[in-house]
Amino acid sequence: MTGKGAGLKLTWPDGQVLSFTAPFLRDNSQSARSKKLKLSGLAVPAAADLSISAVRPIGSYAINIVFSDGYDRAIYPWAYLLDLAQTVQPAPENSPLTPNDFLKGN
Repeated sequence: MTGKGAGLKLTWPDGQVLSFTAPFLRDNSQSARSKKLKLSGLAVPAAADLSISAVRPIGSYAINIVFSDGYDRAIYPWAYLLDLAQTVQPAPENSPLTPNDFLKGN
């Protein structure tokens, strides 16, 4: 696992490698505060230049990520990170929009 800088790279025991950008992880935080802001419609997307300052183990089931904006409340269980990778892959930076991008929310 590497995690300081622009993103987080995980290598699973089976050899699978997953990479996440810091803004993607920050936007998908499952902390109570983040959930409340999303439900209220007040969530603000993470800055594009956001980075990861530290990664801390939480037992053997999760990690806590500290972001450059000072946010340090989110716990990311391994199962949640795997789920994020399988269901909500972040779009590559600077990729052109397609008609499907506009249909995702409908």
